[in-house]
Amino acid sequence: MGFEKLLVMVLGCGSIGKRHIGNLRTLGVEQIVAVDPREDRRQEVLERFGVTSSFASLEEALSEDLDAAILCLPTAFHIEPAMELARRNVHIFMEKPISHTMEGVDGLIEAVTERDLVMVVGYIFRWAPTLRKVKELLNAGEIGKVLSVRSENSTYLPDWHPWEDYRDFYMSKKDQGGGVLLDSSHTIDWCHWLFGDIKSVYCLGDHVSNLEIDTDDIAEMVVRFESGVFGSIHLDMLGRVGRKNLEVIGSKGTLLWDFSKRDVEVYHGDEKRWDVYPVTEDFAQCYVEEMRDFLTRAQGQGERSSLVTEGRHTMLVIEAARESSRTGRAIDIA
Repeated sequence: MGFEKLLVMVLGCGSIGKRHIGNLRTLGVEQIVAVDPREDRRQEVLERFGVTSSFASLEEALSEDLDAAILCLPTAFHIEPAMELARRNVHIFMEKPISHTMEGVDGLIEAVTERDLVMVVGYIFRWAPTLRKVKELLNAGEIGKVLSVRSENSTYLPDWHPWEDYRDFYMSKKDQGGGVLLDSSHTIDWCHWLFGDIKSVYCLGDHVSNLEIDTDDIAEMVVRFESGVFGSIHLDMLGRVGRKNLEVIGSKGTLLWDFSKRDVEVYHGDEKRWDVYPVTEDFAQCYVEEMRDFLTRAQGQGERSSLVTEGRHTMLVIEAARESSRTGRAIDIA
């Protein structure tokens, strides 16, 4: 099934919006509506990708008969446009996280579900071949029963978008939904994907650096999963050497994943040996496959709105982590 006849809107034409527009072209989407208040961005996507039309506001773009929309706005501005699109029966792909708080999230999910719409929250690491190999090995029982998990996501904020002043980046601004708990929530999501729902969290989080931001820049969480697995999750936007990794301790061995490598390592305790599983990975292609999956669902193949509940759980964990950091106690997740 091709995507030529779909009319897809991209709302927000910053770096991730431009990536999605390029991938829509790769997938054969011929009709793309670009929306951004900045004229320079609208002109850039017109020249680079030949978008069908462009608008300065969502209100103008809603004159089009849209099939699907991709939301690439700062996190604090997700819910209102998503609700408007849901009312118009438009399928929604939303860059993570689902919002900056839980306010409006359940109402949006209800609106999407009532209309049998597809809504996906874009946690891209679920598409990473190395992490998919991790899931395969865990499901196969390679390290036995999972007992404990440690995961880390550390990146230096000014290095994220070196082409712009980090102080102008929404990640630096609390009122736009910035902060490490929100933008590095990939880590919470991949732990949820691999090990199931998190039932409680204890967190210390704050702004500890000299970075000129008004958001949290570090969070240290201890979590317990519904399965009984213990975990620790470290997030920061301070580390001058970027790290994304995972250590899983099981009853029979240990599994190691490092995003900077192209393999997964497993230590078998009884045999006292390491096995290395090489994986071919082109991370840029993950975005193409993520978008292919969304458009396929939007055309009626596969599950419909179920993926949005994954994003909801991650938001609940974030809210619990904030409350824990504020009160100094562990928080159960409803």
